[in-house]
Amino acid sequence: MVKKSLLWVYRIIAWLLGIVIIVVLISAITIQFLVLPNINQYKDRIAEFASKSAKQKVDIGHIKAGWKGINPHLTLSNIDIYDTQNRPALQLNNTEVALSWLSIPLLEPRLAELTIRKPELTVRRIASGEIFVAGMSMSGESKPDLPNWLLRQTKVAVVDAKVIWLDEMLITPISNSASEPSVAPALSLDKLNLEIYSPPWKSLIKNHRITLSTLPSLGTIHPIIITGNVYGNDVSKAEEWRGNLALQLTNANIAAFKPWLGAFTSLKATSLKQAIEVQSGIASTKTVINFANRQVKSVESEVA
Repeated sequence: MVKKSLLWVYRIIAWLLGIVIIVVLISAITIQFLVLPNINQYKDRIAEFASKSAKQKVDIGHIKAGWKGINPHLTLSNIDIYDTQNRPALQLNNTEVALSWLSIPLLEPRLAELTIRKPELTVRRIASGEIFVAGMSMSGESKPDLPNWLLRQTKVAVVDAKVIWLDEMLITPISNSASEPSVAPALSLDKLNLEIYSPPWKSLIKNHRITLSTLPSLGTIHPIIITGNVYGNDVSKAEEWRGNLALQLTNANIAAFKPWLGAFTSLKATSLKQAIEVQSGIASTKTVINFANRQVKSVESEVA
């Protein structure tokens, strides 16, 4: 009876593997001869799907298709994402997508890799405290559908990005030539590279590995490096997230960051009286923060 049971199990496994192989072969042939040569004709349908996922209007200028290893590969040019007033808020000139074969059994579009090259993004906080990202307000009801879908992909990468931070709530001190304080200058984060790696076997336990490096426009000639190993799958449920984040900062001019330190001490800082008072100094640090349930559990730091 044991031998018969094992034989039935082997037969079922063999049938399932055979069905999977046949489905993959049919899909590969369909993609190669029907989809890829005419992929640009489907750009409106793809844009419509992206618009529904992001709950914002998305336009795609052009799509070029090919293969990357065993995965279908798409290169998308001139992607426009619109704000609630139907104005172009963000343009992605070069985006590469490698489709995953997991899309078939999971019945959901899955990506082996998503790479966004050289995007430019402006983040602005106005005097009232409201934050705008690419012209879109972050206040109101959150829309976690798109970021949650991105977290389910194997690899999401942003390469050589530029992020400009404008903060109208941070005030610079009064100079001899000025009669009143002025808004802090824009902070530019150049050569920003971000990678979120969530392989299928780790996504089952909601694990994501994050690596970010960027060179700020002031304060240091060395990149700021942030790495993280976090657990969670819903950005709207911050209390369920846990993990650790590590910050590496080398030979930073603390005085140059003086207007920006207030942003970390108080999000409602309106003058340097509420910010950290630093006249001069050079600092380096390696800091690891462990967190869970919206609380910092421990901090380990080496500071010079």
